[in-house]
Amino acid sequence: MTAAGIRAGSVGSAARVALVMGTSNFGEGFEPLQRVPDELRMVKAVLAESAGCTIHRDSGLDPTVQQLRSSLERALHGDDGVPPDLLIFYYSGHGREFGDGDFLLAARDSEKEEVSTQLRADELFALLTADGRPLPREVVMLVDTCHAGLAVTRFGQELALKRAIGSPLPVFTAFGAVDRLHQAHQLHFTDSFAAALRTVPGSEREEFLRMEVLHEALVGRMKHLAGDQGVPPEPEFLPPGGATRAFYNPWYLSGKVRRPKEANEVSGWAFCGRGRAVDAILAHLNSGDAAGALAVTGDSGSGKSVLLDWVHTGSSGKPLRAGPRAPAPVPLECLDLLLDVRGMPLALVVKLIASHYKLGTEWHDAAGLLDRLAAGTGTLTMCFDSIDACVDPYGLYTDLLAPLAALDRTRVILAGHGVPDGFTGSLIDLDSTEFSDPAGIAEFVGHVLRHRMGTTWAETDPQWVTDIAGAAAEAAGGSWLRAYLFAVSLSAEDPGSARVRAERTTAELFLEQLRALDEDDPEWAAQLLLPVALAQGEGLPADGQVWAAVAERTSGRKVGAAELERVQLMATDFLAAPEGGLHRNGWRFERSPNAEALVHMAGRETAHTAFVQAMTHRLPLRPSGARDWTAADRYTREHFVHHAEQAGVLLDYLREPEFLLMMNSDALQRVLTVLQDDPRGEVARVRSLCKHLARTNRTDGQTLSRLALLAQVYRLPVLARRAGESAVGWRPHLVHTAPVTSVHCLPDGGDLVLDEEGRFLLRRGSEDVGVWETLASAKRTAPVSAASVIDANGSAMFAGQVDGRAWAERLSDGEAFAVPNLALDCRLVTCVQSETRNLLIAGTDGWHWRTPESTGRLVPRGRLRIGGAATAVYQGIPMVATRSARDVTVWRADGQLVGSFEPAQHLALAAIAADCDGVYTGAGDGTVWLTSWNLDPVGQVTAHASQVVEIRVRATADGRALVSAGQRGDIRLTPLPLGSGTSVHFELGIDVSSVDVDTCGDLVVGTSAGVVRVAH
Repeated sequence: MTAAGIRAGSVGSAARVALVMGTSNFGEGFEPLQRVPDELRMVKAVLAESAGCTIHRDSGLDPTVQQLRSSLERALHGDDGVPPDLLIFYYSGHGREFGDGDFLLAARDSEKEEVSTQLRADELFALLTADGRPLPREVVMLVDTCHAGLAVTRFGQELALKRAIGSPLPVFTAFGAVDRLHQAHQLHFTDSFAAALRTVPGSEREEFLRMEVLHEALVGRMKHLAGDQGVPPEPEFLPPGGATRAFYNPWYLSGKVRRPKEANEVSGWAFCGRGRAVDAILAHLNSGDAAGALAVTGDSGSGKSVLLDWVHTGSSGKPLRAGPRAPAPVPLECLDLLLDVRGMPLALVVKLIASHYKLGTEWHDAAGLLDRLAAGTGTLTMCFDSIDACVDPYGLYTDLLAPLAALDRTRVILAGHGVPDGFTGSLIDLDSTEFSDPAGIAEFVGHVLRHRMGTTWAETDPQWVTDIAGAAAEAAGGSWLRAYLFAVSLSAEDPGSARVRAERTTAELFLEQLRALDEDDPEWAAQLLLPVALAQGEGLPADGQVWAAVAERTSGRKVGAAELERVQLMATDFLAAPEGGLHRNGWRFERSPNAEALVHMAGRETAHTAFVQAMTHRLPLRPSGARDWTAADRYTREHFVHHAEQAGVLLDYLREPEFLLMMNSDALQRVLTVLQDDPRGEVARVRSLCKHLARTNRTDGQTLSRLALLAQVYRLPVLARRAGESAVGWRPHLVHTAPVTSVHCLPDGGDLVLDEEGRFLLRRGSEDVGVWETLASAKRTAPVSAASVIDANGSAMFAGQVDGRAWAERLSDGEAFAVPNLALDCRLVTCVQSETRNLLIAGTDGWHWRTPESTGRLVPRGRLRIGGAATAVYQGIPMVATRSARDVTVWRADGQLVGSFEPAQHLALAAIAADCDGVYTGAGDGTVWLTSWNLDPVGQVTAHASQVVEIRVRATADGRALVSAGQRGDIRLTPLPLGSGTSVHFELGIDVSSVDVDTCGDLVVGTSAGVVRVAH
């Protein structure tokens, strides 16, 4: 995933999420770790590129222990309560052993001698099973600390304990940067991990890497520890307990010509520099006499493999994209074969060479291969990458590659971290002064910053890009891979904030130039240009009204069109004028360092406060005295939230419904993503609400009603009240705040619901604020699978269980009875009362008809299992209709078969209801159809945008009505008989499980957020 830099935000239900955290500065007793910021930058880019992850908004540097714990908890469960499919958690900092094998993780507020200020490994793991909430399908933890192996060991112990007691757990994998005994070295794990993900050997048929293979590659990489740092550490590994889909396989369906994974249309990557190394390779390939092998060596990230890819792809006529300082294209067919031998035994290398050159050599016969090659004519050019990562590097070199290089007709290139033992030949050391290319790395970083899709640097001053690219290249320390990852991370950052720090002298010069524009009033130009410096996006509107209004607020001057024309003329060297007429945005500074200098001088918060005041003052007032946000201009809608956030007043506006609806939703979501949460958590809840609202229909005239409901769901009472007061149409009231599976209205007022925990809850009376009682029936012996409300000399709940038993309990006095003589040894799907006061009990295998005197015989199902049933009286005869996923079977209540039919609906049947007119069926395609009791199709009654989850026929004050609900929250109330009135449509915007209608015609809806009563 390379399309848009590193995405970061409140991820909600994003599928693949990475939480990347680390600590550089600690409390007393811990040494600072200077390179942690670079490690975080690299890992963010690696996980975005190689795992397709969205970077969680809490990712960052120097968290406290509590922030570390709460951030991981948020990432596990999702901001909106929907966990991601995959969560990768990386942490870099200090880790230490405590007691008998315990592991402590240190954060910003940790003190070495205070154990209570550090986080234990078992506490970290406990977040996976803390409160029974839904979890990701897969979790990967990367612990980049000293003694990280202790953490992995503790994770394994906790995992075994949880599995032993049957706790539901994600597929869990853990990597530790070192074993339990060693110290970790900064950037060593991250460099090795990044390189391993890009080059790990994998089958072209497997989309995702197997963790064991990744671990082997990581071990191999970490053996090559740069510098004199003692015995290379080995990473600790806890393998997953199930199928993993965390890291993409770079070789998946990759084709015959290897290309770097990042070499695509959107990454900004291009081959830069390295001309001297390419020339040396071509000179070796084109040499007239055999001169032994050429070795290309360098540490991880030095660009060995990409250098070879440049030559091979160019030779194959499929060259890589060339960037600044790139060498000239290589000649066609200059390199026959590029073979990455990572993880290969000698025999496989022999087989692949023989296959490429169409030789009949046996796979185990290296000598035979050499003889066949020596007997041919013409020059053969071949390259072997990752020779030190094959199964037997010494054997590969001595038995095959060295003799191969000695043949007169072959030109052989070897690539690895170092030369093989006994190597004789030429050398290109990419870490040496001769072949390293710092200028090329800087050009490479600059190219990525300018050209990556979604980059924030596309319009940045070229000199500034050059400066920051040089700094990034220096920080990369000669590593092309590290430089690329730095560039990916930087591409999503705001260039402006770094400009002020880097160009302070230039900024001071700019301010002097502004003062010189009017020597009698040296502050005049700076004060009038401040609004332009604050402008976002394409710039201030061309008509100058916003500019003038803000300038008056910030300067205290009277600013009109003449003043603006004067400053535009005198400051023309600094300004970019608008294009496309007065209604276009466009007044902005040519160079953002100049803008930042003005904002810094005026005070950011003060300046943005004036901007906010000016924009709100321009809005007309409603009769109520409130501002009319529907009159906001384009600039206000797109950028007001940014100015309000910078001014520190955005929270004041988040309780205004029209404000939330009129602001640009993407801009609002961006600002809310980075806005620091308030102590009450209101910002986080507004963020989740806006994200939820953005997924709903905004053109149906129900948005304010939907907003009123969502505000209740996200516990925003002021916003809910204001939206409800403004709503036209339906008015929601959330009367219960836990998910339910079915809802039922009581004839004398009140509601009965079955929640997701299998409990019956009762609210008596017709007021929305009634108290909910939990009902516990002595007749209940198993989980309830079907429920309804019946008349048993008073309202009673009628329930069927998964074991085939059914019972009823009167709500007024608790008197209960079990339905006797049932022969259903299966899950009950329907328990309802007919108009004749008899009972229908249906299970997946058949149904019974219960009169006051007796239980009728078992009527077995047809070909398919029964999914639901309904009953009605037709021409004085009680009828029964059962549905499977495909068809409907109709009987008389005495068990006499009438017939069956398949409704003309495209997907499986999901709901059924009936009345005197016939049988209503709801399907997965969202449609509801009516078929007469004579089995004749009547036609489509209504349609939903998602699968129908419930249909019921109910009597209201206005007559009969069919209420139907789609799973995604669209509900329709259709008057019966068909054509007798106008149907009403409600779009709730949250998932629906059940719906009913009370005698007044108001809806009671069971949703993923609880029970909602809807008046209309």
